[in-house]
Amino acid sequence: MNTDRGYTGRAALALLAVSGLAAGASGQTVQFSEQTAAAGLSSTHFWDPVDVPASYMDAGMAVGDFNGDGWMDLFVLAGGAIPDRLFINNHDGTFSDQAAAWGVAKRHIGGGAVVADYNKDGRDDIYVTSYGDNGTGGRTGQHMLYRNNGDGTFTDVAASCGVNWGSATTPDAFSAAWGDYDLDGDLDLCVGCWIDHLNGMRLYRNEGDGTFTNVTGIAITFAPPTYGFSPRFIDMDGDRYPELLQTGDFGTSKYFKNNRDGTFTDVTASAGCNKESNGMGQTVADFDHDGMLDWYVTSIHYPEFFSVYPGNMLYMNQGNHVYTEVGIASGVMPGGWGWGTTAVDVNNDGWTDIAETNGWGNPPWMFVGSKLFLNKGDGTFDQLAPDCGITHIGDGRALVRLDYDNDGDQDIVIASNNLPLRFYRNDLIHDASTNWIRIFLDTSRTPTMPGRGIGSKIRATTTAFTQTGHIDGGANYLSSGEQSAFFGLGAAASADLRVEWTNGRTTTVPAAAAGQTLTITFCPADLNDDLQVDFADYLEFLNLYDAQDPFADLNGDGNVDFSDYLEFLNAYDAGC
Repeated sequence: MNTDRGYTGRAALALLAVSGLAAGASGQTVQFSEQTAAAGLSSTHFWDPVDVPASYMDAGMAVGDFNGDGWMDLFVLAGGAIPDRLFINNHDGTFSDQAAAWGVAKRHIGGGAVVADYNKDGRDDIYVTSYGDNGTGGRTGQHMLYRNNGDGTFTDVAASCGVNWGSATTPDAFSAAWGDYDLDGDLDLCVGCWIDHLNGMRLYRNEGDGTFTNVTGIAITFAPPTYGFSPRFIDMDGDRYPELLQTGDFGTSKYFKNNRDGTFTDVTASAGCNKESNGMGQTVADFDHDGMLDWYVTSIHYPEFFSVYPGNMLYMNQGNHVYTEVGIASGVMPGGWGWGTTAVDVNNDGWTDIAETNGWGNPPWMFVGSKLFLNKGDGTFDQLAPDCGITHIGDGRALVRLDYDNDGDQDIVIASNNLPLRFYRNDLIHDASTNWIRIFLDTSRTPTMPGRGIGSKIRATTTAFTQTGHIDGGANYLSSGEQSAFFGLGAAASADLRVEWTNGRTTTVPAAAAGQTLTITFCPADLNDDLQVDFADYLEFLNLYDAQDPFADLNGDGNVDFSDYLEFLNAYDAGC
């Protein structure tokens, strides 16, 4: 049986004129410009040290297309002294704060934010960790799940869903992450905890009926103490079941292997991870084009006390849950007091770079700037942040990527504690050496996969090499960026695309033209991979149905029966 699946969906091309210098792939210079005020993203984080002393580590945000218009928006946590912000994209290089109209202009002591379509209705929702309303001294059970109503408003349904709790005893608000750890098609939720380091971390299983069940201690054990800053669900071994990577302060970072039976096992020691002293933020990417995802963790760097504060760590995947740490050798170890980070190809040369933000209120870290490590393609990186226009200095916390103007390069936003937001536009000149393709996934036509294709991998192959991207549900540190797979293609005019969906099927798109944002839709009825739905697919389904093949389980209930036949007919009639 051929399990490759053809694609349907829309492809939109947006090439807007930009100014600046071109990318480094052809010997040119990467260039960003600070456009915060011009873009209408002026916002300052304010925190109250009396209410919640730990809020000096907060300043979260999340990227999503909240109104479904194909342009990225930005939700920003303001800290408590002022209401949160929701910046909706105006399509002209600017944003407008519409938090009040959307019902999210809440004045509370927020920690982190992460976006996902948790209920598979095709709309981006937001999970927010919070200590509670300003002036309360902090309360437990105050996390929010903003369900997108599709009419320009959100409704907080965290309490009715059962996910308003992190710690049961202590107010705590750090990062959270979405992921389908049991591959039942529903997004589960992991909530980090730092203050309640003995019993604070939570894993919630999505029951698919609008509720979640706390399975901490059943599916996974967070052995105390666990100072959990940033969890993340990522399939690191290629079996489709995501591992749980958790950065932790004071040497408590963990690597949990997915056992594929609804449970996890802590394999941190055998994996060779947890060499950082104070894991804060994290990002995952295939930095060396070997087809396996690598793990980058931010931490504290202090040269005078290197044995205690060795800096950021880059764990290169060797397969079978074994990693080699190359932070020093690759040049990405010396950050500062590291927090948020993201993996992003900023110059469209096909090699994934790393952006990272730093900051702490005491020397020697208080004036350490954010970093941009440019991947040279030989296992090493160059640090170029000041030279390329990323001049941010301050108590940086969250850092996200997005293409705010749909021009084919990735921009960067940095949120800082008790300081203004900073937006850096990527001013890459687009020419024959800086081609690109940007991929979003649509799984709205099947119940067997989570919304937006979270957990899926995408591979882009040119004559030069194959790149591996992925769609995941955060978190970087208190934040989540654009849920796309972005591939710089260099001089390649096209790429062969392969989507590896979480239900085990694949979709191939041969010779996809560069210079476009492409949404690839999973089509359950195109069973013979001919890019159309016709009678041949009907015959293929009957063969699978008669053989009780798992690929015929279209409704994801674990059985091949008449309900799947009806599901196929619905998809067949819809032409997808």
